[in-house]
Amino acid sequence: MIEPTISIVVLSFNTSKLTVDCLKSILLDKGLKEIPYEIIVIDNNSQDDSVSQIKKIKGPIKLVENKVNLGFGKTNNQALKISQGNFILFLNSDTVILHSAISQTLNWLSTHPEAGTATAQLLNPDKSIQMSGGFFPNLANIFTWSFGLDDLPFVNQIIKPIHPHTPTFYTHDNFFNQDHRQDWVTGAFMMTRRELLEKVGGFDENYFMYGEELELSYRIKKQYPQLQTWYLVGPQIIHIGRASSPNKKLPIEKEYQGFTTFFKKHHPHQLFLVQLLLTLNRILRQSIYRLFPKDV
Repeated sequence: MIEPTISIVVLSFNTSKLTVDCLKSILLDKGLKEIPYEIIVIDNNSQDDSVSQIKKIKGPIKLVENKVNLGFGKTNNQALKISQGNFILFLNSDTVILHSAISQTLNWLSTHPEAGTATAQLLNPDKSIQMSGGFFPNLANIFTWSFGLDDLPFVNQIIKPIHPHTPTFYTHDNFFNQDHRQDWVTGAFMMTRRELLEKVGGFDENYFMYGEELELSYRIKKQYPQLQTWYLVGPQIIHIGRASSPNKKLPIEKEYQGFTTFFKKHHPHQLFLVQLLLTLNRILRQSIYRLFPKDV
């Protein structure tokens, strides 16, 4: 039996229809017909009909049923241990592969040894461009992010932002309109070389959800500074977003926790200042919410 070139990891949690649509779109990637691949689906104790619906799909799918929800990082590490591919694609269940995005990204990464990680262009359901990763957190961009200064023209050209703007933002940034290097990419579509993941120990399991891919990218860059992370506009996917966490306030709270965990681990001497900035950001957001509850 031929070992797979790439292992595609999809986590499932109460998103039955979305997960099925995602898996079916993977199977439609024409480029994968000539590439040995496997799909590893790990269900984190879904209470809907996810498991039964996944079992109906015909394809190279390995389904693992967890008894509890282990979270994003721990479950991806679980998948990594049983995967066989030389390349690993971490793919959210609320995504739809367009054209041949997986095989396109794989072919690009295979022919660019200077790159360790690559991602596709993420699109919203209306086909507008969605943000995907950015630059590592530091005191400067935590400060600009906390006070909304990164929303002002030219600021992001001076201080690289954690979250660059999309072209629909009023500054009409072209950041996500072209292929480029950046520090980290979102875990919605993150293709990485297996050897890198094994050498750095995979995801930090102290993260349950939000911020894990940023922290993993940081450790890879720290250990292998010569390797690059690339954002590609040729391969495209649709990412619905927040399918497993409909609470609008949850992502920002988890982002606070992610930043805190990141600095506590990698820059503990800066933690107090970061916590202060995050507290001020929370106060600012709450004040804006009271004035404009529909806009926050």
